[in-house]
Amino acid sequence: MKNDLLKKQETLYGNLNFAAGIKKDNIGIITHFIASEKEAYENNFQGQFYPSYHHEINSVMSTKMLKIPDENIFLAFYYRLKLGIIDKPLEKHFSLFLKAVAHNIADNDLENTCLDATQLYILFGIKNNENSDAVYDVIYEDYMGLLKFLNLCSAYTTYPNLRKKKLRFAPFLENPILMNRIREGVSFYFGSDFVTAGSLVLLLLDANSASKDSLRNLQDTALKNDAVWLLGSFYKDFQETKANKALLKDLYSKYPKEWIDEYQKKNWD
Repeated sequence: MKNDLLKKQETLYGNLNFAAGIKKDNIGIITHFIASEKEAYENNFQGQFYPSYHHEINSVMSTKMLKIPDENIFLAFYYRLKLGIIDKPLEKHFSLFLKAVAHNIADNDLENTCLDATQLYILFGIKNNENSDAVYDVIYEDYMGLLKFLNLCSAYTTYPNLRKKKLRFAPFLENPILMNRIREGVSFYFGSDFVTAGSLVLLLLDANSASKDSLRNLQDTALKNDAVWLLGSFYKDFQETKANKALLKDLYSKYPKEWIDEYQKKNWD
């Protein structure tokens, strides 16, 4: 059954006549995307419309979608979230987007979604796919500010380059929601990723003692060698303040010197 449905989608969406007809059909693009992903989700395979037409889908999703029913806009957001796509919706569509996020969380289907737990926490303050109704408390302006931080983090491919551009992160120090989420949750999502890297930059730039306390609490846990090296590599580039110097000194007092000074390969076990 699964293979038959997959082949059927491959045949349909690989057809040149279909491709020529769908390119400028905004309603059809969204309709086929939803139908493809729904069938794929229910039968545990990757829908075949998105890989071939993701540019067209992205283009339609950035428009006002005037002729597309609200239910289909909601479902498009819903299945895009399952693909790990965090949209930047128009304000008029924000309630539909939040509904899609809430339904994804309520699914509690972590094995069949690419929705990132760190992004979910930063944007909505939700951990472990719980409390889906909390997303409705988020207002559009706050969401856009938080998404801007995530997008800046994803703009880098190396930690040294991200640290060199630390002043680009400075405006986010004025975002109290983001700063509180980072302080309260960095131990929850800490890892070798660029959201962690951006968070460390903000905590080290911040003069608020609460930010230093969150880092001190993090290093009081039993961190693995690669996590210690990651912290140390950031601390060393932010030694302009007494508070940051104290953090590095504290790190040396708790962990082997070589974990901090010598690159530690990520252990995926």
